[in-house]
Amino acid sequence: MEKTASQIQKERTRELESKANALIKKCDVATLTSINEKGYPRTCVLSIAKADGFSDIYFVTSKRSNISGKATHFEANSKASVCYFIGGDSVTLIGNVEFVEDKDIQKVVWNETDRRFFKKGIDDPKFRLIKFHTIEATFWIEGKFRTCKYK
Repeated sequence: MEKTASQIQKERTRELESKANALIKKCDVATLTSINEKGYPRTCVLSIAKADGFSDIYFVTSKRSNISGKATHFEANSKASVCYFIGGDSVTLIGNVEFVEDKDIQKVVWNETDRRFFKKGIDDPKFRLIKFHTIEATFWIEGKFRTCKYK
């Protein structure tokens, strides 16, 4: 029995998703975009603290300012974008950020190299763990392009 066009598209999407998950495992850094206090996008390069595929990505950041900075931006507006790439392959994500307060998760994600910024580790008052959750992904992998929406 021949596959329907819908079945073929679903298989192609699953293949791109699998490759996107493999790609992020190879990436140490990604860009994270917040919306600043004036409504403009602000993109930063950050180390990826942990990634559950491209669906959920964790970053460590600092709450140093009540006026500007990622943490302040995300307190006001959780909308965000993440992009990661290697060579000619890239994944651009749209989604939302939430602050992770759970100490057990913070301990799992914590990296001792971050102690240079956070002397008291996860108990440092400026330490913030953020989790980005994907609602839309645009894949450009091995010359194949696709945008998918998620919940």
